[in-house]
Amino acid sequence: MSGKLNIKRKGISLLTVRILAIMIFPLFVFLAGFLAIDSYRITLIEAELEALERQGLTMARSLALEEARRFPNSPRQLSPETMRQLLPLVGYGSGLRARVFDTNGAMIADTQRLAGGRPQIRVKRHRDHEYHELLFKQFYEQIMGRFEQLTGRPDIQIVNINAVRHARQLPDVAASLSGQLIRNIFFTPRGELVLSVSLPVADLRVIKGALLITTVGRSIEQKIADVNRTFFIVFLSVLFVTIALGIYLSTSIIRPVLFLASAADTLRQTKDVTVGLKGLPFRRDEIGQLSASLVAMTQELQNRIKATASFAADVAHELKNPLTSLRSAVETISRIDDADQQRRLMNVIINDVNRLDRLITDISSASRLDAELTGELPPASDLREIIGNWTAMLSQRHERVAFDISLTDRPVMVQMHISRILQILDNLIDNALSFHPEGEVLTIRFEVIDDMASITVADKGPGIPAGLQERIFERFYTERPQSEAFGNHSGLGLSISRQIAQMHNGNLTAGNNTQAGAYFTLSLPVASR
Repeated sequence: MSGKLNIKRKGISLLTVRILAIMIFPLFVFLAGFLAIDSYRITLIEAELEALERQGLTMARSLALEEARRFPNSPRQLSPETMRQLLPLVGYGSGLRARVFDTNGAMIADTQRLAGGRPQIRVKRHRDHEYHELLFKQFYEQIMGRFEQLTGRPDIQIVNINAVRHARQLPDVAASLSGQLIRNIFFTPRGELVLSVSLPVADLRVIKGALLITTVGRSIEQKIADVNRTFFIVFLSVLFVTIALGIYLSTSIIRPVLFLASAADTLRQTKDVTVGLKGLPFRRDEIGQLSASLVAMTQELQNRIKATASFAADVAHELKNPLTSLRSAVETISRIDDADQQRRLMNVIINDVNRLDRLITDISSASRLDAELTGELPPASDLREIIGNWTAMLSQRHERVAFDISLTDRPVMVQMHISRILQILDNLIDNALSFHPEGEVLTIRFEVIDDMASITVADKGPGIPAGLQERIFERFYTERPQSEAFGNHSGLGLSISRQIAQMHNGNLTAGNNTQAGAYFTLSLPVASR
């Protein structure tokens, strides 16, 4: 059932989606891998905790020494006078916060209070370009937040570390009052990262309190955010370029393919076999080669369709003549009583039947030729041996004919269908004998010239009329001597022989000798060793 194919697609092409998906997938793998690997964050946190621990040990030792200097026989408590040394140890204006707890867990010192309360807040107005940066930052943080929800953020405890006033509010401080050093990280309810070190304040193994040092991990988060932001910007840039290149690539492939598909569908619907496929004249890449191949294939198919139609017309014409003669003879023989005339009409009928039989046999052979010779040629055989056996049989079959046979003295390997090559040679001998006068020598010459094996059959007949050296290879064309009975040849022998030769990558040509007669030369390529 014939109908118009749906060639043009609406919307984005499926091939475009596939190309973009293949090109973008590695980028998302890279992004997911980068965001999932948290080793950089862990390295920074470990470095900060180690530095914080060193500061804490220094501060705890300093406090213990100061307490021992001031009060050599003091009980297991830290005095208020010693606490005054806490702020200089921390450093005014630093990001550290130190809190000291007594052995009962109560907080007795806080550098935030010693420094005079809350830090000043300065209001700064964003400039226009900073406003765009702020928008990008918000967009980035939303994306990162969604991603962390999907992948899962590290399991870190949320503690309001700023509100700790007693050891029972933070297990780390309680553990330090027992002599342990605890490093930990927390998230505040606002999502800020806090690093803490809790350690005992002891003199000669006598624990007199606990020291809690905390710092907000803004620098760590800022470094990680900066790196992530940089990679995120690079990712967006590469993603944009990848999508643009993917669309360009898919367009450069899909448009010509759709053009060829539409042209092929249009050609499929037309009934004019003379109209060729419209190709892509300006493409020099593989798609251009595909277009050229499709155009060449279409032309070859159209030529075969034309050849089939022409062959069918020729067959109908050639069959019509003997059928017309048969009908006339049959109608006439039934109306006459003369025995001689009836005998002559019966001879006509027999000749027409024989002609029809010969025509049908040759037509069947010609129609089967393409199917038999399609595909690869058989392995190479020795053509010299085959020609030698064939010429030996010729001398036995035609004892009254004098042959001048000249063969090469070395093997000649040729890829061929042996039966079809012998069919060509038999046709050439039959054709030559029909013109060759009695008593003359018929020449057969076999030689190899420039990697081409050639077999030439030359007779001494009248030769080929001028201008007909190519026409004699046309189907159903006959040029026979007057002495030969009509209908003994169908006019397909030379046409079939040339077709067989060309299917073996060779050729069959004809010409006239310089003195008298015609010659036919079969050329076949020698197989490479």
